[in-house]
Amino acid sequence: MNKLYTAQEVADRLKIKKTTVYELIKRGELESSKIGKQLRVSEEQLTQYLNRSSSGNSESGQDIPYTFVNFEPESSLLKRDYLLHSSGIILGGQTSAALELLLGKMSAHPDGLPVLQSHMNDYNGLYSLYFEKAHIAATSLDIDDIRHLVPGIPLILLSLYKYSVGFYVQAGNPEKISSVEDLTDPKVVFMNREKGSARRVYLDRLLKERGISSEKISGYRNEAVSDMSSASSVFEHRTNVAFGEEMIARYFPGLDFVPVTDMQMYLAIPAESVRKPGFSALVEIVQSEDFKTEIHHLTGYDTSYTGEMICI
Repeated sequence: MNKLYTAQEVADRLKIKKTTVYELIKRGELESSKIGKQLRVSEEQLTQYLNRSSSGNSESGQDIPYTFVNFEPESSLLKRDYLLHSSGIILGGQTSAALELLLGKMSAHPDGLPVLQSHMNDYNGLYSLYFEKAHIAATSLDIDDIRHLVPGIPLILLSLYKYSVGFYVQAGNPEKISSVEDLTDPKVVFMNREKGSARRVYLDRLLKERGISSEKISGYRNEAVSDMSSASSVFEHRTNVAFGEEMIARYFPGLDFVPVTDMQMYLAIPAESVRKPGFSALVEIVQSEDFKTEIHHLTGYDTSYTGEMICI
């Protein structure tokens, strides 16, 4: 039987965003079928798209059948040069309620510029900032990590919010997971985040500090490209535990959340850009009391430091 995939399942399989799947369908690059009011992509349609994508990779000039080895994930920046030629501000980072609120306010601000969000994780967002493929990077990495990934460029870190991250577990926490050591239980299957995300960087560092080998964690090599996807794997009982931000757990009534640490979300902006048109409007919005109040009521995030600027 020809299996049918949802847009989210295609996104998870290709390690891209669901919005990218819809864009591929809209451009006609990925064929789909409509079942009632829902879009579905068949195994055959997906294979055809992937085989076309891999064309020309063979030294003999023949098409190479798709495998997960030769498919280039969305995190690659090789095709992002077009972003630099857009009018407006290119913001590299993953979607959040606070960023959506900020982008909406930018479009309404008299001095605001259009903001195009390029969906990528923390590492790739800072990488693209360093190579001038984006104007701003949203990141929750530590300040030392940010400094090392964008060397030689004076940055302003504009604080957006602080939030709690921890473990998504099934209701009642049947596996009694309370710390990273509990992930080594042979009965526990873990869903990891992709390399380059702040969650993965923090977890890998924590494992090293505790002297825990990743080989002892079942499912450590399973990777999701968003907290929503990783939480969904626990909710659907495909895994026992995943690591992400607290707010996402609210979307799944069958999940509990075990806090581990707090992270700070920053907008990393080249210092020379902060006072330019559009950028100054963005700073003004973030530093406004209205923005702080709306973020807190919308998400519950800690806004104690929202609007503060750190020079690095």
